Amino acid sequence: MEMSGYQDISALEKSVANAGSQLYTMAHKLHAVERSLDQTAMEQMDELEVMELLESMTEVKNEYQNLRKDIQEVQQLQRDVSTSIRFQMSNMQQTFQMLKKRITNSQQKQQQSRCQLRVQRDQRQNTTLTTTNDH
Repeated sequence: MEMSGYQDISALEKSVANAGSQLYTMAHKLHAVERSLDQTAMEQMDELEVMELLESMTEVKNEYQNLRKDIQEVQQLQRDVSTSIRFQMSNMQQTFQMLKKRITNSQQKQQQSRCQLRVQRDQRQNTTLTTTNDH
């Protein structure tokens, strides 16, 4: 795999770890908001508590948007890595086919050379035999 492939995978791993961290943070904040709502009835909330609740909800919304953006980046990186791997596999297959063809051609040439040497040897032997029989 070329260097950019390693960098893509490294970036992908970092993005996944970041998304996981954001998911944990978001879940924690949502749980805090739920606890706050359970402990206090809406009618009993004063203005400050409502503002804190709205702020917490805004933070959760922002975390969700960041998480969504990170997930989209992870998906894009996955596509990039997949494309890179497909390209490299294609190159490897082409190289394999080329090497296979070279080996086959080389073996055929060697076989032809051996056949020619046998024919030449046989011709020499026949010539020698003919010359010997003539004498």
